[in-house]
Amino acid sequence: MEANRRSKISIISMILTMGAFILFLIATVINHSYSQIIMFGGLALLLASWAIFFFGYKQPQIPIERVLTIIGCKNCDYKEERQFMEGDYIFKELGPCKKCSGLSYIMGIYSVTIKKE
Repeated sequence: MEANRRSKISIISMILTMGAFILFLIATVINHSYSQIIMFGGLALLLASWAIFFFGYKQPQIPIERVLTIIGCKNCDYKEERQFMEGDYIFKELGPCKKCSGLSYIMGIYSVTIKKE
């Protein structure tokens, strides 16, 4: 859907640019007092073409990703999720478990995409 809209905007922009080019050619060929008016018309078409091309469609939104770390215990069933920190890797030992004082370690690391509306 978005690609179809972009292609239509691009086609309209190209048509307006070609119209401006034709008006510029006519203004240079005609040696008349109206040539300045025709030249300004071509400039107006060119500016409209640029405005439609650059401001005619929304920029695609970049999804935000969060990286999470899963911490687990080797002795009990304790699991915890926290924000990923630099230096985290799978099977890294972190110290005593909060529940049973056993050895806790990083069970997994994964990314979650957050859609921005």
